[in-house]
Amino acid sequence: MSPLQKDPAKADAIIRAAIHIFARDGLDKGKIADIAKEAGIGKGTVYEYFSSKDEIFHAMVDTIMNDMVDASETLYAMDLSPRDKLRTFMRMNVEIIFEMDEAMLIITEMWAQGARAIQRGEHESTQLSASYEKMKQFVINILKAGVMSEDFRDMNFDGVATLALAFIDGFVWQFMLNTDRAAFDRALMEGIESFMEGLER
Repeated sequence: MSPLQKDPAKADAIIRAAIHIFARDGLDKGKIADIAKEAGIGKGTVYEYFSSKDEIFHAMVDTIMNDMVDASETLYAMDLSPRDKLRTFMRMNVEIIFEMDEAMLIITEMWAQGARAIQRGEHESTQLSASYEKMKQFVINILKAGVMSEDFRDMNFDGVATLALAFIDGFVWQFMLNTDRAAFDRALMEGIESFMEGLER
């Protein structure tokens, strides 16, 4: 049953509670009862909105990825030069780790679930894949605008956009393993500037 047929605020509360529980216990060990307790509702109410833990997980992925895509869309609409837009895009999507807080701890499960879906031939139906494609297209559009304005050199747009997303993911994973914020900020600044230098004419 779609949560939109019920109270959207309560559905969102369940999803946010699930993020906390799955981040704390993992997807396998996280229980519906614990999600209900965290959301301050009965276990039966959870099932009025979502038929299974798997359905909650997919709704959670939708929420997290939609938040990231929405932030990227807002940035893309800003009146910035291609250089500043790409630089800001990269920094914003790396630093989202601090806004997501504990939700970042379930990213591994999101990747694993997405990879399994792709291996099963369900690539087009996975929210993770669809969101990454949208974000890659944002980068491609920025790169094309930069080439048109002669800020950037000619390039393989798809390849460079893929590399930019890999850069973002790599920095996120590095910080999750080493939480020295000052070192992270220095490395991020240097990394972005080095990446940008590689695009200049």
